[in-house]
Amino acid sequence: MPKKDRIIELSYNNHEEAFVLPINPAEFEFTGGQNNQRINLLNIGEANLLGHRGLISGSLSSFFPAAKSPFRRFADREPEEYLALLQKWQNSGQPIRVIISDSDFNMAMSIDSLTRQYREGDADVYFTLELTEYRFLNVSTVQTNVAASQNNGLKERPNNSDKGGGSQAGSANNNNSQKYHTVVKGESLWQIAKKYYGKGQDFSKIYEANKDKIKKADLIYPGQKLVLP
Repeated sequence: MPKKDRIIELSYNNHEEAFVLPINPAEFEFTGGQNNQRINLLNIGEANLLGHRGLISGSLSSFFPAAKSPFRRFADREPEEYLALLQKWQNSGQPIRVIISDSDFNMAMSIDSLTRQYREGDADVYFTLELTEYRFLNVSTVQTNVAASQNNGLKERPNNSDKGGGSQAGSANNNNSQKYHTVVKGESLWQIAKKYYGKGQDFSKIYEANKDKIKKADLIYPGQKLVLP
């Protein structure tokens, strides 16, 4: 396959699935605003209060070449296979990672919309991806006051989620009341949080409790033993 100067890679779930765009967009643009606020002050007039950086967003538009296309040599699958992967990732409720090789663009992003276009007499499939930066929220864990709970006459509800059995990869292990989870291939913090807490958004609890093992919330590896707070 001929070498391209620019590589645009889309990947999902810690690179469990990934592909390179066979045909690069003719141009692309990503914009990041600033959450500033304009206010009117007495005796001063209009003032500008500087806020934090807004989310980066943009789009990628190109096409997936069909079997008889002269650009087919750049593709490694059928157009509908590319589209099926993108649709699957969009429906998963998880972000993807977008990497553009000749720039410092390496970002987790949500697929806001996927538009496909078919043209008469042309077997190639044209598409537009609308993308927005995804920020992993590091929400501090609230610590309960054990002494207060003992004094109010209420007893802690027993945890019946672990009803025996030996330790297994991909399951919680009870060791002196502390629970752990051993990461298996293809898992993400979002999936682990949803399994144990019922909500994927609670992944930040696990991330905060395991910062000594996890450098980034979207980078975990099979075999890691994570504390479940």
